[in-house]
Amino acid sequence: MTAEASEVSGPEVVIVEDERNLRELYLDVLSARGLRVVPLESVAAAEAYLSRRAPELLLLDVKLGDGDGLALLDRLRGQGLRAPVIVVTAFGTVERAVQALRAGAADFLVKPFGNERLVSAVEAALEAGRRWEELELAAPRLEARKTAGSELIGAEGGLKDVAALLPRVAASDATVLVRGESGTGKELVARAIHAASPRLDGPFISVNCAALPSSLLESELFGFERGAFTGAHARRKGLIEAAEGGTLFLDEIGDMSLEAQARLLRVLQEREITRIGGREVVRVDIRVISATHRELDAMAAGGQFRADLLYRLAVIPIRLPPLRERAGDVPGLIEHFLEKHAARKGLRAPRPDAETLRLASEYPWPGNVRELENFVERAVVLGRFDAESLRPPRSPQAPRPAEQEPAGTTASVQTLREAVARAERAAVIAALKAAGGQKTVAARLLGVSYKTLFNKIHEHGIREELQIG
Repeated sequence: MTAEASEVSGPEVVIVEDERNLRELYLDVLSARGLRVVPLESVAAAEAYLSRRAPELLLLDVKLGDGDGLALLDRLRGQGLRAPVIVVTAFGTVERAVQALRAGAADFLVKPFGNERLVSAVEAALEAGRRWEELELAAPRLEARKTAGSELIGAEGGLKDVAALLPRVAASDATVLVRGESGTGKELVARAIHAASPRLDGPFISVNCAALPSSLLESELFGFERGAFTGAHARRKGLIEAAEGGTLFLDEIGDMSLEAQARLLRVLQEREITRIGGREVVRVDIRVISATHRELDAMAAGGQFRADLLYRLAVIPIRLPPLRERAGDVPGLIEHFLEKHAARKGLRAPRPDAETLRLASEYPWPGNVRELENFVERAVVLGRFDAESLRPPRSPQAPRPAEQEPAGTTASVQTLREAVARAERAAVIAALKAAGGQKTVAARLLGVSYKTLFNKIHEHGIREELQIG
C-alpha cells in the first residue's frame, strides 16, 4: 500500500494496521484533531516508510498479516527509532502489556477501545515525545549550569551516570521513576531534580505511600469535601493541589492500592483531580517523581500494579545502584557524613584510620547509604572512629578458646557488622543514661523513633544491664 498522509500539517502519526476499516477510523479520528496521519497496512510497508521518515508517533498493531508488531518494534528501536510507540492488540493480557512496555512502547491499547481513549493515548504519547526533544535541545545550555546531582557523593557503580543524567532530566516535566534498594538515596535524587528544574521556586511535596493506610492516603493526596466521610467537617485540599507549580514525590509507589493507582492515573493523563466526595474538577500543574524498591514489572505481570500507570510513571527511569556495587565511594561518603554531623552537633569530627576505612569499604552495607550515615553519626557522638575502638569484646556466652583458633587464622578479627553493633549498643546506653532511663527522651537524643529504640534495647540486651522499664 502506498502511504498517503492526511491533508493537515500537525505532528505526523504513522498507523500500522492491517484491518482497513480500523485504519480509516484512526485516520478520521486523529485527522480531526489536527494530526498528519500516515496509514500503513503491513510490516514491510512500515519498514520501508520508516527507513526514510521519522514521525512523531507510531501506532502499531501487534498481529499483522506479514509479521509480529512487537518484533518490528524491537528492530525499529535497534535501528534508532526514537518516536513514542502505542501498541494495539485484540489480546489484552497483563503479560502482553508488560512485554510491549519492555519492548519500548509508550502505551498499550486493547481492542475495542473508544475514540476518546485513542485520542488521550495519542496526545499523552506526543507530549512525552516533546519532553524528550526538550531534553535534547536543552543539553548544551545545561552544560553551563550547576549540575543537578552534585549532591550525589561518589562516582562508581553507575552513580556517575545517574548524576550526569539529572541536569537533562531536570529541564523536562516528564515523569521520573527512581528504582533502588532502601537507603540508596531515592528522595535525594528527586530533590536534586526539583532543585535544578524550572519548578525550583515551587513546592516539593514528599509522600511516603507505604506509611499511610489506603483510605487515608487517598484523602491526603486528593483532598476531600465537607461531609465526604465521618470526620470531614470542612473542605480540605490534598497534597496534589499543595504541589501546584512544583514537584510531587511519591515514595514507595509500589505500596499504593489499586484504587489509588486508578485515581493517580487520571492525574497523569488529564492533569486534573476530583476531591473525595466532590464533583468539581480541579486542574493541576505538577511534576510527578516516584520511587520504589519493588519490582514493579513483576507486580504488573501479577496484577498487583497497573501496567498503564507504570509506563506513565517511568517515562524517564533511573536506577540507583546499591552501595555494595560502589565500594570505592565509601571513604568519600564517610568524610562527607563526618563533616555534616560534626557541624550539626557542634562536635569535633573523629578521623578514621586506614584499617577502619578498609573494613568499611569491604562491608556490604545492606542498609546502603542510610546505614552508613547512621554508623558515622554514632561515631561522631562517641568521639572515636578507629578499628580498635569499634572492635567488640568477645561474648561471654560464646567464648573462643585459644585452642580453637589455629595460628595463621583470622578468627580473632571482628567483622564490621560486629563493630557496628558494639558502637550502636554503646550509643543507646549513653543516650539512656543521659535521659535518666526515659526512653522517649533517649530516642529523641539518638534521632530515632521510640519503636526503633525499644527494639534496639531488646536486640542488644540492654534492659537488664540498666534495669530500665
